[in-house]
Amino acid sequence: MGTSGSSNGPGPGVPFDPPWLDNIETPHPGDGQPQDIQMPDDADMGNGQSKPSPQPLDIAPPRRFSNARRAMGEFARTGSKDAFRRAVGHYSHTGMGGAKSAANRMRISVRSGASAFSFLQAAREKTDTTINDWVDSLIKRNASAQEIADEIVRRTTPSGGSQDEVACQESMAYALEDILSKDPDVDLLKLNDDSIWSLIESFLGYEAFHRLSLDIGQVFEDSTLSPRDRVTRMKEMRDYLKAEIRVQVEALRSNTRHATSVQLRSMLQDALENTFTVYEGSI
Repeated sequence: MGTSGSSNGPGPGVPFDPPWLDNIETPHPGDGQPQDIQMPDDADMGNGQSKPSPQPLDIAPPRRFSNARRAMGEFARTGSKDAFRRAVGHYSHTGMGGAKSAANRMRISVRSGASAFSFLQAAREKTDTTINDWVDSLIKRNASAQEIADEIVRRTTPSGGSQDEVACQESMAYALEDILSKDPDVDLLKLNDDSIWSLIESFLGYEAFHRLSLDIGQVFEDSTLSPRDRVTRMKEMRDYLKAEIRVQVEALRSNTRHATSVQLRSMLQDALENTFTVYEGSI
């Protein structure tokens, strides 16, 4: 698995958090109104008070990814897990302005993950007429598991052609492939909550892998790396990220069967922030 496109990564002198991200629309489950694109920090948190809008993020410094790329290069050459952890720690702390900012940069991933969770629960429990009609149409035409997976990707991830949108589509597709590879006979329309959580954890892991690959993954293009080592290191990188994100999601997961979309987004955002915080502890 590679990245969704060649990139030199974002440079200095630009906001850590590009403002055009909020122009990306994520699908919403069923036939209701589109989800509010604001994250929970900006929303009414249920106590009658609204938090103030966030201040504009700082401008990225020169050589923002130099330490991260140096450590990632060491990981690529040696396979040192400590070097990988330092690479992600530097990426978050200096390259992205801290764990909170790094997690916020992935808010399209968070929205898509929460959308997929709600969508798959509604498909299983038949709580939305539009989704019910969609399920019925798939059953009527005897759609294959792969066709259903493709439809889930289409209905839960943004449909544009930017790097972020394409990466999001690919991440959801790979996460669904993970489930199908473990159980080819699984019914994607009737996943239990544990399976849905596993899907979302895998999806966020792939998204973190894509994010780092696009921003600092150029070190894997080093001509001194053999093709075998390159593939091995990128797989290790992906697996490490997926494992840490899974730990953080599981630690936060509780009483979520009927969580609102805002609550789901808040939890997934916190899981990503906690993940980057853990890696920052390695530097």
